[in-house]
Amino acid sequence: MSRLNIIFLIAFVGILIWITLFQPEAVSTIQRGGMVAFRPFIRASSEVEGALGSLGSEALSPAQMREKLAAVESARDRLQLEVIQLDELINENNQLRRALLYKEKSPLELIAARVINRKPSNWYNTLVIDKGNLDGVMVDSPVIVPVGEEAGLVGKITEVIGDHSAVVLLLTDEMCQVSAKLIKSQEQGIISGQRGALQTLPNLRLRYLSKEAKADAGTKVLSSGSGELFPANLYLGEIISIESGVIDSEAKVRLGVDFDSLGDVFIILPDLTDEQETETVEPEEEPAVEDAPAEAKP
Repeated sequence: MSRLNIIFLIAFVGILIWITLFQPEAVSTIQRGGMVAFRPFIRASSEVEGALGSLGSEALSPAQMREKLAAVESARDRLQLEVIQLDELINENNQLRRALLYKEKSPLELIAARVINRKPSNWYNTLVIDKGNLDGVMVDSPVIVPVGEEAGLVGKITEVIGDHSAVVLLLTDEMCQVSAKLIKSQEQGIISGQRGALQTLPNLRLRYLSKEAKADAGTKVLSSGSGELFPANLYLGEIISIESGVIDSEAKVRLGVDFDSLGDVFIILPDLTDEQETETVEPEEEPAVEDAPAEAKP
């Protein structure tokens, strides 16, 4: 033991002997002072001990941990589903709002309809909408959707199957043929769909163009209005390419309407005012002329 340690030990023993010689009141005062000085350390030690004790008491078994984890994952999945449903409602609301705005601005007589049935086996041929006899829908009524500021042709009604249901023949079907024209051109022809693989969206065929027909890729194709079935200037698509044949030319046309996401459509109702104006007016009956009395013979 070093000399310095011996000195400290002797001093410590001397202090203890000196304290024991004090009166009881002095010893009590010293104890209270020591307690006041060390109280923060004692309190901190108690808090740490209590925290460690509670941590030990809340320890979960592996089975309880798995149960709590499963509950948290279930709540997360439920919230994700609610977010998806909310997004769908917002998109649907926005679509309905745009449709209402388009109907108000359109000069055509329109009624809104919703696609209620569409089979994968004839995805690009037909679909069923929720409007029918009681809604004024008739066979051959054109069906459109807004494409920007234009009206894009979807197809036509081929069968009214109920009070609130009808079948639409899509423009992508080869049986739906429309008189078409190239924008800013005198070229006209017949456009129709084509049967192809169900997995791919078919392009349109614009046939019977003149042999000299030319158009840049991206040139718009509109309905010409010939035949009076489809109104003029309905948006059909854009030119992809033109091939010249021996007698005429044929163009490949990219669809102007997104046929994979058809939800809300519009049916063009016939304009009855024109028909009423063209009705023949029955001629007014002329008043009957009485025969003059015969002159008496002499």
